[in-house]
Amino acid sequence: MSGSNIKSEIVLDNLPVPQIPKCLQIRTVTKRLLSYAEAKRFSTYRHAGHACVWAPQEGSSSFGELRAAVMMHLRFDGTFGFPGGLVKSGEDIVDGLNREMNEEIGWSLSEHPITWADYYSTQVEHSKHLILHFFIKEITLNQFITLERKCPTVPEYGNEVFGTVRVPLYTMQNMYSGLPAFLNNRFVGTAKQQLLLAMYHVKIMTEAEINDVIYRSNNLKLSPYRM
Repeated sequence: MSGSNIKSEIVLDNLPVPQIPKCLQIRTVTKRLLSYAEAKRFSTYRHAGHACVWAPQEGSSSFGELRAAVMMHLRFDGTFGFPGGLVKSGEDIVDGLNREMNEEIGWSLSEHPITWADYYSTQVEHSKHLILHFFIKEITLNQFITLERKCPTVPEYGNEVFGTVRVPLYTMQNMYSGLPAFLNNRFVGTAKQQLLLAMYHVKIMTEAEINDVIYRSNNLKLSPYRM
């Protein structure tokens, strides 16, 4: 491990578990969260890294305020998730994450690598003996658009990845279409909660807005006026 990574780990060891808004304090999220230092206790577990890549985006479309461009992808199993994957034995976590993202979405390791400065949280999956690390990476809108165009050309397109999507962060006039409707897709693991936590962390959405969109997603999906 390089000297810079050792310094980063010292900083990470002192980081607490991130603040979770009350509307997202559900057992499937909070039960698995632990600090980076606590995760070291499970020395025999494998590690994986995933990242929420986003770009600031001002203005509006015909359907609502844009707020930001946020990337997720459709996985081989039919669920939505974030790019990333398993870290190889002996591989540094951020190196493994950058490698996986290069394979899945054409991520440029030289232009804007993910570093420990982008780290957000750690979860444990005891049933799978797996430690999951989540990162949040901001890039420019031009970089984001370039990334979208590169995705269909990468090695894992059509194998692990079946397409990338921008998350609609607005709610339309019927109070359901947009983000509330998007949240009723199938997500892998806690990716849905990670999406909302990321938006809260980078201050794209307030806790009140997250609470509102969750309510609309859960309660308006069967409304005759949802379309």
